[in-house]
Amino acid sequence: MKKFNLERIKAFWNGIPEWRIVKKLTAWTKEHSIPGFFKIPIYDVFVFVFNEIRRFDLFTRANSIAYSFFISLLPSLLTLFTLLPFVNKYFLRFLPEGESFSQIMQSEIHKVMPGSVGNQLFLFIKDVTEVERVGLLSFGFILAIYFSSNGMLAMMRSFEKSYTKTFKKRTALRKRMVAVALTGMLSFLLIASVVFIILGKSIINWLSEYIALAGFSTIGVDILRWVAIIFLFYFGISVIYRYGAATYRRFSFFSAGATLATVLSLLTSLAFSFYVDDLGRASTYNKFYGSIASIIILMLWIQFNSLIILIGYELNASIAVNRDLKNQIEDEEKIE
Repeated sequence: MKKFNLERIKAFWNGIPEWRIVKKLTAWTKEHSIPGFFKIPIYDVFVFVFNEIRRFDLFTRANSIAYSFFISLLPSLLTLFTLLPFVNKYFLRFLPEGESFSQIMQSEIHKVMPGSVGNQLFLFIKDVTEVERVGLLSFGFILAIYFSSNGMLAMMRSFEKSYTKTFKKRTALRKRMVAVALTGMLSFLLIASVVFIILGKSIINWLSEYIALAGFSTIGVDILRWVAIIFLFYFGISVIYRYGAATYRRFSFFSAGATLATVLSLLTSLAFSFYVDDLGRASTYNKFYGSIASIIILMLWIQFNSLIILIGYELNASIAVNRDLKNQIEDEEKIE
């Protein structure tokens, strides 16, 4: 009975390409493109992505990236937030009355990260931001550069392709320099986004003195918060794709892959937060794994996003390779 059912499932699966609607859809995708695909047929783009995923294990690559970034996470955060005690007196005076940095940071972290993970991350940040530690800053800064650039380096290696018309080779020194530069750019972006989110209410209050914003304050803060989050995701992913990939012709900043990865990352983060918090999974994990449950949840979140970044990158790579191949064929036809 089981063998019969398995054969029926195989026959059903193999027969799907013969369906009339599937044939029509396939024929349509071979003749049409969409914005951002540079007039490359939809069919060609996704066939390339599918073949690349089959050739190179996407999950293994995502696991490698996730591990490297997890190792780099703590020293990076240590450096970034150890800087805060030195600049508190400059920007914390702009906070709304009656609110402290700790209160706002705790609230914002819990809106993005799952509950138990958010609590652990907040306690870590609170500990390193209360006291100025010059020695810790110098030690953490060196560790952050080394480990964070290693995480970016692992991602850049996963971006390498053998299509010589589109991709080029980088020396080991060049790879390290690019990895360090990208890490610095993303760190600056993270700090700027955190400051922007924290000072969101103050910005609205300042604008309300010059513009009629009655009844808009709460909504405005929420809109600004989500704009900052979306901008952080999109800009960060676009920078990684544009400068992390060793291509002769850099990917466009506004690319199909960056858009797909941003949407999937936001949806995955929201769904993951709902699964862990609203469905009570965090308490279940805590019962079985104890204090390391937060680390497990954080690693899963990083792994999901690493997988999404690779999917978006494969989409961009498919468009670039097919575009260059098309241009090469057109040039050869002109010569003939």
